[in-house]
Amino acid sequence: MSKFVLYKRRSAENPKESKHQLFNLILFIMGFLGIIPAAKLAAMYDTKQQKLILYAEGVLKGATYGFSFKQDTFMGGLKFTLQAWTGPLTGKEQPYQYSEGFQMHLPQSHFNSKSVLIVTENHPQGETVTINYTGFVGPDKAKANAKEAVAVPADVAVNVPAANSSQLNVLFKMPFNINANSNVPKMGSVDIQYDRTLLQLVTAGINDSDIVWTFNSLKTGDTQIVVTTYGGIAQFVMAKTYDVRIFVL
Repeated sequence: MSKFVLYKRRSAENPKESKHQLFNLILFIMGFLGIIPAAKLAAMYDTKQQKLILYAEGVLKGATYGFSFKQDTFMGGLKFTLQAWTGPLTGKEQPYQYSEGFQMHLPQSHFNSKSVLIVTENHPQGETVTINYTGFVGPDKAKANAKEAVAVPADVAVNVPAANSSQLNVLFKMPFNINANSNVPKMGSVDIQYDRTLLQLVTAGINDSDIVWTFNSLKTGDTQIVVTTYGGIAQFVMAKTYDVRIFVL
């Protein structure tokens, strides 16, 4: 209140200056929490950290701050609302990118764990966004054990148990590992095949009783890695195929 009195006293001395200062004050105190638009939405589940990460980007008019995804009550699935504090309304365009993580155990058998519904200003009824699971994705996602799944941390590669793997989702330009048992029969060997236009072999070595190959992606898309174990004297050939999906948020 004292600020308004101060401007009122100054108005007699310099009406134009006082009017400008008062206008700035009104802009400063102006702000409201509301649903904002998004040009792009994405969702990823980090299976190691058991965290659902939501991402949004777009363009807003005015100074916008305090972004958040508010989780809503929704029967049979996951629902969030993208909101932020807005003000002052400058009329200038403000590009934004925002992500937020939520600790939860996914997938679940009692509700839809394949997608999330996100409400935005341009999608008031909600937009269905597919959840990209990083790490091992078994044949039945609804019954998968999250402790057996692995994810892609910022600077740690993914360890994939070769005996159970069939599908692997990885983020573009994020390292991941393929493991194979190093205990092979006498005169046996292990071979790995991959598409060099999509994947780059970073390192290969022995870790405990496993052979570990560390890969990084060169492009987005779908590819395969085939690990073949030759029995040598035992005369058998055992191949394990990994279907790898490389994606970006």
